[in-house]
Amino acid sequence: MRFSDLMKASNNFHKDNIIGSGRTGTMYRAMLPDGQVLIVKRLQDSQRLEKEFASEMNTLGRLKHRNLVPLLGFCMAEKERLLVYEYMEHGTLYDQLHPLESEASNMDWPLRLRIGIGAAKGLAWLHHNCNPRIIHRNISSKCILLDKDFEPKLCDFGLARLMNPIDTHLSTFVNGEFGDLGYVAPEYPTKLVATPKGDVYSFGVVLLELITGEKPTHVSKAPESFKGSLVEWITQLSSNSLLQTAIDKALVQKGLETELAQFLKVACNCVLSAPKERPTMFEVYQLLRAIGERYHFSTDDEMLVPSNTDDVNFPDELIVAQGEQFEETGKIVV
Repeated sequence: MRFSDLMKASNNFHKDNIIGSGRTGTMYRAMLPDGQVLIVKRLQDSQRLEKEFASEMNTLGRLKHRNLVPLLGFCMAEKERLLVYEYMEHGTLYDQLHPLESEASNMDWPLRLRIGIGAAKGLAWLHHNCNPRIIHRNISSKCILLDKDFEPKLCDFGLARLMNPIDTHLSTFVNGEFGDLGYVAPEYPTKLVATPKGDVYSFGVVLLELITGEKPTHVSKAPESFKGSLVEWITQLSSNSLLQTAIDKALVQKGLETELAQFLKVACNCVLSAPKERPTMFEVYQLLRAIGERYHFSTDDEMLVPSNTDDVNFPDELIVAQGEQFEETGKIVV
């Protein structure tokens, strides 16, 4: 797409058109002359050569899934690198969960659960079913967009380094960039290698945001003396057998106790400090789907059981917690 057209559509990237911004760049609302509304992401300091960038964008443009934001096009102009996405009416999950301080989020439990399941499905697809398989590396509630029906869709997956087909579990960092504060797996600063389990940790923080209503780096319900992250607060509550007090009071109502406790347990397992103890994204999706079974959420685009047996190594406590059965074939019976 032409740079001049995107400049005009976004009113010269005017600040009033900013939808969100993060480590990788800024997203703008843009309107074409025919009235079509788009998201234009202006990348920061992209060092990719034109040929390399175009090749990667063409690969990523072919990836289609219900829970990924469709990449419609891209633009290269001198040092500028822009991505063009389908517009999502309800913006980011972060903004919906954490509105202005004077307001409270009006997202009820079934909606939060549905968003968690859909986002988990999209990330699990990238990890397990997509070809080439992709580590996102930058999961946060700011890169989960919500369409007019509040269906969650992951963006920024196009900025992940594609998983090496020879070694599908590793992806090195560039320039020591780890991701957004509060979402970074504890092993990343020392190992300097991105893995699927690092994505699981980041997604666990998103699940904690959904159930607690708290921000990843600032916990309003914690004592004033507490200066830690959301994960550190959850860990502290857990060690004092106070984990249930973390649940957003707006969600607590009769009949939901079991669902909320199960969801919180899945989130806590995702943010365990040891990567090997965390579930895979396929497991996370199946566990969340089991919690939401009674709501009859849409089951289109079902995940395929990963062919790699290492991807379906279920921790016993997770299966027991959800009352699931695990067949010898490696399939999950919910």
